Amino acid sequence: MVKSIFLGSAFFLGLHVFHVVVGSDIAFSCNRTAGCAMDNMLENYDMMHSNKMKDAMTAGKENIEAFRRLQEAERKRSGSLGTGAGKPKL
Repeated sequence: MVKSIFLGSAFFLGLHVFHVVVGSDIAFSCNRTAGCAMDNMLENYDMMHSNKMKDAMTAGKENIEAFRRLQEAERKRSGSLGTGAGKPKL
């Protein structure tokens, strides 16, 4: 009984030490005066005012359209092979 209590305590102590050692790097990853949140806001502001966001949205829409064209072409091709596959549910 004492042995199992000791082993359980040692396990939780080891787990706590591991958590503190591994988790300490995360807490100190951003220690600047303005902080990471401010960097994120400035990056978003820059993207909106330099048309990078507009370019990214356009590229994303083009990717979606290309994907849908590819899906439609694959559906037509599989339909012509006589697989009996119907239109997939989206």
